[in-house]
Amino acid sequence: MQEIAALLLCKIGGKSGSADDIKAVIAAAGGEANDDLISKLVGDVEGKDINELLAAGMDKLKDVPMGGGGGGGGGGGGGGGDAA
Repeated sequence: MQEIAALLLCKIGGKSGSADDIKAVIAAAGGEANDDLISKLVGDVEGKDINELLAAGMDKLKDVPMGGGGGGGGGGGGGGGDAA
């Protein structure tokens, strides 16, 4: 996940999003870069527009049910004072 975040930060910053760019972002954040994941990511997005990929992903997410069920009801009041 950090690899994807680093790629997006590179793109926002006007960088190409190369493997070296991604590694530099991860290292600057104090993380450890996974060369295998970075290579796969760079290969997967090569020649593709990031904005189009994000739009396609958002389109897929629209069909995923989100939000939880209703919250639990409030507890009953339990007065227990002495009746006079």
